[in-house]
Amino acid sequence: MMTRIIKYTAAIVAGALATEAFTVSSMPKTSITSLRMSDDDTTRNEPAPVSRTVERGVSLDQDGKSNVWAIEPKMEVDSKSSEEQASSALFAVGGFAAFAAVAAGILTNLPDPDQF
Repeated sequence: MMTRIIKYTAAIVAGALATEAFTVSSMPKTSITSLRMSDDDTTRNEPAPVSRTVERGVSLDQDGKSNVWAIEPKMEVDSKSSEEQASSALFAVGGFAAFAAVAAGILTNLPDPDQF
């Protein structure tokens, strides 16, 4: 009898919490602002203008749903010399060869599963 009351109480509490998900949002209405690309080259040391309140990568549609999109980072030019690139490639190939040698040594020395 006591477990039945506990089950009913838990179900009522869970139902009450689930109904809150279907209520009208209490978020304040915000004006829809359009975002535009700009060709301004601002330096990194220069502070951002105070009047800009638009957050990049996020907007709201007419129904109040938020839209989020990725902002691609700026491309950087590789400034490594060919010698540095060659040494990096040799280091990567050497690391892979060392890993392959260790893995081959471990795999060849595993016990035979048919012995068990």
